[in-house]
Amino acid sequence: MATVTVKGMGSISVKPDLIRLDLDMQSRSKDCGEAMDHAESGLDELRRVLEEVGFSRDALRTSSFDVHTEYESVPDENGNYRNVFKGYCCAHNMKLEFDLDTERLAQVLRAISTTDAAPQLSVCFTVRDAETVREELIRSSAANARRKAELLCDASGVKLGRLMKISYDRSEMNFISEARYSMDMRCLGVSAKSVSIEPDDIKLTDSAEFEWEIF
Repeated sequence: MATVTVKGMGSISVKPDLIRLDLDMQSRSKDCGEAMDHAESGLDELRRVLEEVGFSRDALRTSSFDVHTEYESVPDENGNYRNVFKGYCCAHNMKLEFDLDTERLAQVLRAISTTDAAPQLSVCFTVRDAETVREELIRSSAANARRKAELLCDASGVKLGRLMKISYDRSEMNFISEARYSMDMRCLGVSAKSVSIEPDDIKLTDSAEFEWEIF
């Protein structure tokens, strides 16, 4: 039985519709309980200011939470180094997601800047329904493969028969726009306005292999 095997390539360009704000907050102390108390206090303060700008208390979600010991390498009088206990670090990584609205983003950042929590911030633009985007990309790959197979058959004087096999390896995709948004925290309380920006589209590709019978 004669067959033709074609690799279908799909591509799609999607407009971001979601802002994701990642917050990294760390508290340190010689006492583990105190470090965790500081972390909880900072979290409560963040939740309070976010509630004041319209978010529910559970809108701020934990991505990771870690408590670990920290040491530093210190030389003694002979120049030999030894590890000396510095204290405990409580690292809390969180995220806040909301519809793409740069005015609201500026409002959120200004609110956070008024707190003593001082989290490290990063902003990215993504899509809310990533699975629907992935499905559309798969359809694009399949359509591309069939077009190629039909063209090959037409050029070779044969006909395309039934589909025999599909090989697809679901890979990880980065649904993040390459557009970057950053602002010094010291500037956030100065301006009451946001800069209207249009994040770059998210460009994605995928592939799958199809095998058809030909006759």
